[in-house]
Amino acid sequence: MSAVSWVRRWLLGAPGRNDLERRQAVLLQTILVALLALVAVTSIVTAIMPGLGSAPDAIRGFLIVEPLFLIPLWLLRRGWFTLAASATVLVIEFIVVVAVLAVGPGTPGTGVAFAIPMTIAALVLRRPGLIAVTFASVAVVLVGNALPLRTPVTSGAVLNLLVTLSVLGLILDRFGVTLRDSLGREMSQRHDLEEARDDLAVQAENLSKANERLRLEMTERQEAEAARRAIEAKVLEVQKLESLGVLAGGIAHDFNNLLVGILGNASLALLDLPEDSPARQSVVDIERAGQRAGELARQMLAYSGRSRLQIEPVELSELVRDLLTLLQVSIGKGVAIRLDLPDEPVVVDADAAQIRQVVMNLVINAADAIGNRTGKISIRVHHLQATADYLSDTHPGAGLEPGHFAALEVTDTGTGMDEATRTRMFDPFFTTKFAGRGLGLAAVLGIVRGHHGALRVYSEVGHGTTFRIVLPLSASSPIRTTSPDGAWHGSGRVLVVDDDAMVRTVARRLLESFGLTVEDVAGGPAAIDRLRADPAGIDVVLLDLTMPEMNGPELLTELRAIRPDLPAVVMSGYHEDEATAALGAPISGFVQKPFTPVELARQMRAALEPAAEPAGEPGAEEPKAPAAPASLGQG
Repeated sequence: MSAVSWVRRWLLGAPGRNDLERRQAVLLQTILVALLALVAVTSIVTAIMPGLGSAPDAIRGFLIVEPLFLIPLWLLRRGWFTLAASATVLVIEFIVVVAVLAVGPGTPGTGVAFAIPMTIAALVLRRPGLIAVTFASVAVVLVGNALPLRTPVTSGAVLNLLVTLSVLGLILDRFGVTLRDSLGREMSQRHDLEEARDDLAVQAENLSKANERLRLEMTERQEAEAARRAIEAKVLEVQKLESLGVLAGGIAHDFNNLLVGILGNASLALLDLPEDSPARQSVVDIERAGQRAGELARQMLAYSGRSRLQIEPVELSELVRDLLTLLQVSIGKGVAIRLDLPDEPVVVDADAAQIRQVVMNLVINAADAIGNRTGKISIRVHHLQATADYLSDTHPGAGLEPGHFAALEVTDTGTGMDEATRTRMFDPFFTTKFAGRGLGLAAVLGIVRGHHGALRVYSEVGHGTTFRIVLPLSASSPIRTTSPDGAWHGSGRVLVVDDDAMVRTVARRLLESFGLTVEDVAGGPAAIDRLRADPAGIDVVLLDLTMPEMNGPELLTELRAIRPDLPAVVMSGYHEDEATAALGAPISGFVQKPFTPVELARQMRAALEPAAEPAGEPGAEEPKAPAAPASLGQG
């Protein structure tokens, strides 16, 4: 380190650590250089112009001695003694010295008189600056009296010492207060900053919580939106199935009216034709074709959920065992059937014939999926604990409450189904087979829906398919009905009401074959007129549910107004529950079109002989037509 650098470091302090300190150092250097220059100028002026007297000496003494007091204070670098304080000392001292030189010394009395009140005020007000000013003034007066102002540097040094010490008190007062205020403001600002930091921390925490809540809300909203879309898709599917069901049910209803005429007349013709008649085989073929058409109509009604149900407790394992032989002959030889049936009974309230149709349709569909390859079909019956989430992913699944159910599964090792096929598999007349009507699975869905059950499908291309039927459990034990032989002949007067002339003709001929007296009319008004003319002349009325001029419920209300105890048997292509709900009044019997002579005889007997044991109970006799060689199809 060079000598110049060392002097500069200790006289001016180390180079500033920031821009402010560097500027202060430069300013102090400038002041010191200016002071030295002023001393030099004063010396030159005194040498050239000695007549100026003592003023240049005093000023020169001030300029020479003053830096000797400022430099140590600057080296101490107290917090209160800043560059501004140094400049203040120089300015005030210079003004005081010039004032003393200009005014001249005062008297001691004046100094004391001035010092006493100022000292008292300073003590009361606790302001060291006032004391400093007082002592500075007294010092000037006393020095001015004791020493001549023309005294050279020594007198200037004493004067400057007293003035410097006095002014330092003023600096302490002014800049100490400023420092305290500054420190107070700094503490207050620091406190405010800490509070602001705490507030920011709280706000940050609240913001984090709000962000987490927002994230959860967004997640919940996305889940709700996905659930809403799933529900909308489910609703659209249900609406589509309902619309197709209404269409299929309407077609089947009209189709059944035609089948009543075809099958009824074929059955009656067979009764009249001798065994060796050449036309007998043709009539038999007509009857068989009509029966196949009736099967198609039944599947359409099953899909619409409007087929008639004979509800009774059915044990599913027993039903599957009874079907096994029929199932094995209905599928290819390369397909094996494996049963997985529980030891405990699994009982449901169902129509046994329709549940058998469900099993048959599913097994045949599974065999078609396997095709000519070797494969396996598994049929499983078990109890199932179904949750709300599980039921929400079923067809149709609406209205089912979580709980215990009976489950019937049919699994194959076939080709499986892709997404497009799964979407349309229950549509009527949709099929992937080269030959087929596409009503098998549609009928299954309709039967399940009619039994207030649900259906779930698991399928993957190349890994087979599983259909699981879910049905409510029954609280009853399974029962078996008997069908003893015997024919029923009765007596009574029947009024047949139907807008279809063919249906009226077939019904008349069948009822007459039971030994009954029959009248028929084409609509409601004619039936009302007939009954009003002779209320006691009719024992039972057989009426259609849907007629153009006056429907069945309206007609039954009018007839009961004429004769409240009139027995009524209703015939319709719709489901019995649906027909009963539409009537809103008790009836004596119901036959679903196309009906068999046996079913018609059973319902007419129940209406005409109410004391007879109801059909379907244990030990009940199943009435039959007198010699009907074939049925008209099932409802």
